[in-house]
Amino acid sequence: MAKRSIVPTVIILVAALAIAVPRTFAAHIEVVVNLGSLRDAHITINRGDHVTWRNASMEKAHLAFATGPDAPQFWIEGTATVTFEKPGVYEYYVHQPQARILHGTVTVK
Repeated sequence: MAKRSIVPTVIILVAALAIAVPRTFAAHIEVVVNLGSLRDAHITINRGDHVTWRNASMEKAHLAFATGPDAPQFWIEGTATVTFEKPGVYEYYVHQPQARILHGTVTVK
């Protein structure tokens, strides 16, 4: 009598669980603000993810979102983090007094 291997069954079960189990951990994405430039200015994330803007320029930087009447605005003194709960495209601008206004987008799936 031949023995059956359970390896294919285990692989199929693990793959099915990976697909069926919802994501429980939010991603944390970083946008770096340099003097006159943004690293990763246009990003795509999932609902519930966190985006942190890190001011590496050592200059004042003001972050303002153009989307919605309650769009956040704040100074970035080190880091600032926003959690995105609703799908959509969020435009933002970073202004540094010693540089041009920078533009980026956060697309939430």
